[in-house]
Amino acid sequence: MAASPRTRPAKSALSREAVVAAALAVVDEVGFEAASMRRVAAALDTGPASLYVYVADRRELMEAAQDLALAEVELPVAGGWRERLETLVARTVAELARHNDIAQAAVADVPLGPHALRIHEELLRLLREGGIPDAACAWAVDFLGQYVSAVALEQAAWHRAQRAIADPEKATVEAMGADFVARIDGVYAGLDAAEFPTIVALRPLLTAGGGDERDAWKLRVIVDGLLAQGPTPG
Repeated sequence: MAASPRTRPAKSALSREAVVAAALAVVDEVGFEAASMRRVAAALDTGPASLYVYVADRRELMEAAQDLALAEVELPVAGGWRERLETLVARTVAELARHNDIAQAAVADVPLGPHALRIHEELLRLLREGGIPDAACAWAVDFLGQYVSAVALEQAAWHRAQRAIADPEKATVEAMGADFVARIDGVYAGLDAAEFPTIVALRPLLTAGGGDERDAWKLRVIVDGLLAQGPTPG
């Protein structure tokens, strides 16, 4: 028997906050590309048309969801400017990576939500504190944003791969990393040294180091490069 209007649970009132939270939850479940307006509406037990009261389109909704994913990023308070900068970048990557591939929302756009702006303000402040010229700071925050999105998407892919493995004991980062390296090294091992002499010569180094180690090295190179810049970029 269908529930009568008096016994059926009342739907939660819609709001922009509820719509954005539902969108982020849908991305967590099915990924950025599959998170349609229809799926988000279904999660809220409403129709897609209801969402347009709160957002103009899917792009705006995904940007808001990406900003919500940054809400838990804590600004570091201990250590020197460089340590705080690297910690802030790492925390931002980690929070985005926790929410599947939501970082895609920022790949082709500039995040302008309140949480993103809070992080950008701190990044710029730390860069200036480190003595990096203002013109370089202005471009550096864009470069760091690209780094954050790329690394977050890579880490999210690892998380998805872990969840896809049936045996939890085999779904460790170490085991998955070993399989990943073995697959790449297997391709390199079969290359003709006459055609690919540099790849063959550097083969042991190309797969050396773990993901965290490589990410930390890339960030150090970025900061070192910024410190070596002159008064203006380029």
